[in-house]
Amino acid sequence: MSQTVRLWQNAWREDPSAAVILELPEDWEVIHYRMPADDLPPLTEEALLQRIRNPVGMSPIRELAAGGKEAVIVFDDLSRGTPAGVLARLVIRELLAAGMTREHIRLLCALGNHAPLTRADFVRKLGEDLVERFPIYNHNPYEHLVKVGVDSTGQDVLVNREFMACDVRVGIGSVSPHPMNGFGGGKLIFPGLAGIQTTWANHARRQFAPFSPKPCGLRREIEAMTDMVRPFFKLDAILNAKLDIVELRAGEPRREYAQAVALSQTLNAMRRAPGRRDVVFVNANAKYNEAVIAVRIAAMDLKPGGDVVMINHCPAGPVVHYLYSAFGSDYGGKCWNPPRRRPTSEIGRIIYYTPYPDYAAKMSLNEPEKVVFAKTWAQVLALLEKHGPGTSASVISDGTISYFPDP
Repeated sequence: MSQTVRLWQNAWREDPSAAVILELPEDWEVIHYRMPADDLPPLTEEALLQRIRNPVGMSPIRELAAGGKEAVIVFDDLSRGTPAGVLARLVIRELLAAGMTREHIRLLCALGNHAPLTRADFVRKLGEDLVERFPIYNHNPYEHLVKVGVDSTGQDVLVNREFMACDVRVGIGSVSPHPMNGFGGGKLIFPGLAGIQTTWANHARRQFAPFSPKPCGLRREIEAMTDMVRPFFKLDAILNAKLDIVELRAGEPRREYAQAVALSQTLNAMRRAPGRRDVVFVNANAKYNEAVIAVRIAAMDLKPGGDVVMINHCPAGPVVHYLYSAFGSDYGGKCWNPPRRRPTSEIGRIIYYTPYPDYAAKMSLNEPEKVVFAKTWAQVLALLEKHGPGTSASVISDGTISYFPDP
């Protein structure tokens, strides 16, 4: 007999029910951490429209688009679990209802300093219908930028030219706990559509605040830069582990973001049980290609020297990041650090459970020397044989969009 836990692995797959089944020994003491969001149904189309048509701090899209000449819909890339296609269709409906025509609507991927998306990627993110009917562009952080101001240190703030050429600007993203920005979701324009020099100047100051709703230096800088590109109408979704939209806020970027963060603080929080576990199984689904986030969450519930088992069955591997990725044996982007200079932890091993192991995935984690790949569940169990009866374990439904609010 065994204890069975089902974890979603459906990010950008054709099968929305794709999952991984964990069969754990029945004599283990297992805690399954779920977010309150996991117990909520997805919002209906009617409920989504109600929130879009009743924004906070800003006129509705139909009013903003009335008389508009050119519209752009900005969306996040595959490093975020936002089901952008669902929301983009509703936004397009509102733009058309305001009198705009399809020829004057385009979509723009706010990939920041990540690698560009392919057509197949756009289909995964948005759907075949939108790819066939509308022009969709990748942001280029190196070219086609315009200056919109200067930051707090006098550095030029550069942003995507196509975005600034449009008089109707709508953004689609999601809010979740973030290890650098407190709560992600506010970064759609900066760094999403920023020049790489602008992003480097901002990130190199390292004014971070992990999982905090209070504005940090990074957050304040991002908000100040976003103010430079108004008018800008923003949508922020709250997701569960299945990547359903369970809540949504829309409107003026600062105000809707504050409301979305308050929702995420509750809906994406996990109440940690007393003590620490011998083994922590952590799912990396919503941000599968930035899986280091999941390891950090797992470490918070782990005994010193214990094992983290990270589940990631996506074949794409880690995201290419032109600031943080390695591009040679001992060099990388301006924010890249060699392993010897990365944060360390008391984790014993990181068992990376994936059918698609590759060296780059290992090196993208802070402590690559601790990583052991396991391609099958049988291999995972074999690596955990040293943990006998009474082993304490926990399972985290998605460690890339959740957090433990306790210190």
